[in-house]
Amino acid sequence: MATDPHALRKLVALNIRIRRVELDITQEELAHRAELSQAYLSGIERNKRSLSIDTIQRIADALGIPAHDLLRPRSNQAL
Repeated sequence: MATDPHALRKLVALNIRIRRVELDITQEELAHRAELSQAYLSGIERNKRSLSIDTIQRIADALGIPAHDLLRPRSNQAL
């Protein structure tokens, strides 16, 4: 059985976007909080950019959640 090599990256991207929308902040605001460029953050959310563990931590901190929350599917979320 083949698995999607980008499944985790897609999950992280979706979780970032969901949390950002829950907080009602723009990509620009989140990028500022995480000290990233808005273009880079946009690429992450669109699953066009890879990100490091350090970047996951910075984004999680900016979203006010533990980093591991970005790596877990939500109960109503399908991959």
